Amino acid sequence: MNPEVYKHIELLLGSVGFIIALFFGVFLIITREQRSKANVFLAIYLLAFSLRIGKSLFYNYFQIDPIVRNVFLGMLLAIGPSLFFYAKQLVEPNKIDNKKSIFIHYIPLFLFVTFCWVIPNNDSTLSRIIFLALLFHILAYGLYTLYWAVINKKKRNDTSNKLYHWLLFFTILTIMMSLIQISVFLDVVPYLSTAFLFSLIILILSITALKNPFLFKMKNEKYINSSLDNEKGIEYLNKLMILIEKEKVFLDPELTLTKLSKRIGITSKQLSQVINQNRNENYSQFIARYRVEEAKRLLSLPEYHNFKISAIAYESGFNSISSFNTAFKKLTNTTAVRYRESL
Repeated sequence: MNPEVYKHIELLLGSVGFIIALFFGVFLIITREQRSKANVFLAIYLLAFSLRIGKSLFYNYFQIDPIVRNVFLGMLLAIGPSLFFYAKQLVEPNKIDNKKSIFIHYIPLFLFVTFCWVIPNNDSTLSRIIFLALLFHILAYGLYTLYWAVINKKKRNDTSNKLYHWLLFFTILTIMMSLIQISVFLDVVPYLSTAFLFSLIILILSITALKNPFLFKMKNEKYINSSLDNEKGIEYLNKLMILIEKEKVFLDPELTLTKLSKRIGITSKQLSQVINQNRNENYSQFIARYRVEEAKRLLSLPEYHNFKISAIAYESGFNSISSFNTAFKKLTNTTAVRYRESL
């Protein structure tokens, strides 16, 4: 094919992907009413890729300063982390992520852009190694995201299963694209334009969005208007776990959400949020789980062998035998009597 004709086709198809991705990314950010944290990271993924591809298309026709090229090249370092945190928010939408832990993943991007003026962007060996490293950065994050998604799979309803399958598909698609680009760079496979690959991903994404709009138009998060930020949430969670694991406050049968929140120094609503976002359960379920674990521990001790089950229940923090039996059966799929006999 005539190189000029090929270049025009590349421009046409690449422009389609670039425009769709750019508008899609902006749309996900500005639609605040239906925006979720997952969509924010997806938007970063799309915008980073669109800027990178936009530079490539523009460079086919105009000369661009190496420093400017490096800035756009550095956008590749935003793709991997954005994919990973997009996955985390889909799988664990109520989990509180520390802002600092998120920022750490984007440090390579900021460093690359900051020192873009000293990074070579030519046909030198060092320049080629740097570009290959950027591709491997995407691949590494893609593989880890796939691994993380698989090991964190839980029982899901129909909608959640569709979200999970979409995540796997999207992650594998990203991995495949990075592998193809690495293979092209190493001359393992014939040349294939990044613009073509990117446009293909965007078209698939767009078709999927049209067929399954719930993937991107998620319901407002339960605590979206809460004044409790991520860092404070982590701080209060640590205080809660000290009270639970070291002071064993759950052994108090009169313990309530209000009493526990006062011990931490927050409102009962904030404590409920901290537990729900980090443990995916409510206050009652959270406390019952620790009390059941304590009951199991006592049942296994020789000195408690002759204790009645009701005594074990009260020793574990339950204030009634009925609530103990219900919680124990739900969390262990057996009764306390049978559990003791199985030891």
